[in-house]
Amino acid sequence: MRVDWFAQPLEGNMSVEPGDATRVNATVGGTCLIVGGVAFATVRLLHGDTPAADAEGTLSFVASRPSYAAVHVGAVFAALVALIGLIALASSLRRPAAWQLGRAGTASALVGVAIFGVESSSEGLALPELAKAATGADPALRSDLVSTVRAVTAATHGPSLVAMALLIGLPLLLSGLAMVIDGYPSWLGWTGIVIGATTLITATSLYVVPDVVPGAVLYGLLASVLAQMWLVTLGVVMLRRAGPSLRSA
Repeated sequence: MRVDWFAQPLEGNMSVEPGDATRVNATVGGTCLIVGGVAFATVRLLHGDTPAADAEGTLSFVASRPSYAAVHVGAVFAALVALIGLIALASSLRRPAAWQLGRAGTASALVGVAIFGVESSSEGLALPELAKAATGADPALRSDLVSTVRAVTAATHGPSLVAMALLIGLPLLLSGLAMVIDGYPSWLGWTGIVIGATTLITATSLYVVPDVVPGAVLYGLLASVLAQMWLVTLGVVMLRRAGPSLRSA
């Protein structure tokens, strides 16, 4: 028996009817997807394209961006907000196959958020501290710091690719399939399938064959622009499906 996360009894004598529960899912989910998608795209664009292959250039790049640490933390919280929207989407699905696909997508996104949080917070704090230490450092110390930067970027590269695959690629692919099955606009579902599959394939390819495509294609175009545009569009569709205002029992 399926239990909607947003359809539990309220305090006192208040309760949510089945129709109201659907509108709650659509309203909460749509709002979270719009806020999370816009916030994630904004902080990722503020992040810029770190020249990870050039450790010396990375130090200069990070030193010129005082907000480098903040945008990393902001991206994690934005991803969490969007995840709430995907959970609400899964709860709104009616057909069993769509419901299972939606749940699988949210499970993947949950694991992806965990990996992304560790990777993003590690790089987001380590690189600014190294860049600060390198300012005015003597050549010998700066050489050691450059080697440390190279180690940090190498250690976080793999987790970042896995995070993109599980946080964005697989959830969009599975959610898109669920939407096509359940009766959401088919064009939106198929768009999610294409963006999700492309992101998943690109992230996996970069993990197996580094530099097969520029990293900006994955981290910039797919993850930070196209995927977030799709989430925002889905949020708008969910709000439109919410219909009239919620009523009290």
